[in-house]
Amino acid sequence: MTIENGDKRRDISMANSLVAKVQLGLPSAVAKLGSKMRFIDQIAPKLRNSGVIRTVTKKVPLTLNVTGIATASKTIPAFGGILYSVGALRQDLSIQGGVVYQTFQDSLVDIDEADDIDVTQKLKFFHINQIYDLLEELIKDSDRPELVIMGAPLLLERSDAPVESYEELYFDYIACKERIEQFWKEYKNEIYPFNPSGVKIVSVSSKRFGSVFYGLKSEQIDKYMIDSLDNQELSALSMSFDKIKKVGVKKLLHGVLTRRTRTAAYEYDLLTSDNRLEPKFVRELGVINFHFRAGMRTMPLLVETIGHKEDWSTESIDQLTSDLISLYTIDQLKALPLPLWYASHGLKAIKTGTIIQYYKSQAQEMIKSEKVESIWTEEVDLFGEDDI
Repeated sequence: MTIENGDKRRDISMANSLVAKVQLGLPSAVAKLGSKMRFIDQIAPKLRNSGVIRTVTKKVPLTLNVTGIATASKTIPAFGGILYSVGALRQDLSIQGGVVYQTFQDSLVDIDEADDIDVTQKLKFFHINQIYDLLEELIKDSDRPELVIMGAPLLLERSDAPVESYEELYFDYIACKERIEQFWKEYKNEIYPFNPSGVKIVSVSSKRFGSVFYGLKSEQIDKYMIDSLDNQELSALSMSFDKIKKVGVKKLLHGVLTRRTRTAAYEYDLLTSDNRLEPKFVRELGVINFHFRAGMRTMPLLVETIGHKEDWSTESIDQLTSDLISLYTIDQLKALPLPLWYASHGLKAIKTGTIIQYYKSQAQEMIKSEKVESIWTEEVDLFGEDDI
């Protein structure tokens, strides 16, 4: 093969491009990371002195009746759409003097087929419905736990609302919203803080990481912040807020939250004047947020619970955080409060997909053998053609 004379182009392989990028980009990346880490080291003492970062005491030995409720789902493509399995598991633990004396489990599972449009939202609605079904059974029990830790949100957000033209999904959204509202209207007075001796219900997650830092510049910070802050120390931090955005609030939260610490607790309205959490009835009860970290290797988590600023105090938030931290038994990345970890582990059958794969294979077999059609035909024939 002959190559005609012409403009010569450089032939650069992917391997050469990668090597060049690593050699040229690595020093720059290390320098930026080093700068961010130095900034975190500088600002951490100021955040502690101002009261934004607070220390929490671990209870040893722990005595607590507690429940964890976890959810899991699995989807696989099948028959032009998807098959899904979705489940929620409640795990009760009775802990006396640091020893687990009694356990109890309850669970709900659903397996079905659906279109693949916005299936993530659909499954979220199913998760929340199942959790509230388990919560209702729990509230009806005579022997209730002192604390319930959920691995799913307590409320829906504006972004969860689907387009009305997606009729089935929109119906699921409305049904989920009504389910949440029905629960809180019926059992509000059985739950802390509306009942001082009621059950504490909290949701823990990794969403809205570092959101407390966005609220520190708010002019209404005193109106919504539960913990008292040192305004003089905060004013000294005012020049650092722009740098916080550049560093990243997630990276900052990981850097300043150390073992057995929490952020100052605040009412969700501190973050936005346009609070669109749903349903409206529960939104008006108030939503309290704060972050905590149990160990040096565990993930910082956001705690969400119901109430207004006047319903909670620094002491009650410390008590709640102390319970959560005391429920960690290991200091590892994927560690969770013990009952929530047990509940999540109990959903392994759904997470692995074994059940949904078996469900799919059985459905395919029944379709091939026409068993479903023959059963329907038998049922129709029972009435006779003249009666149809």
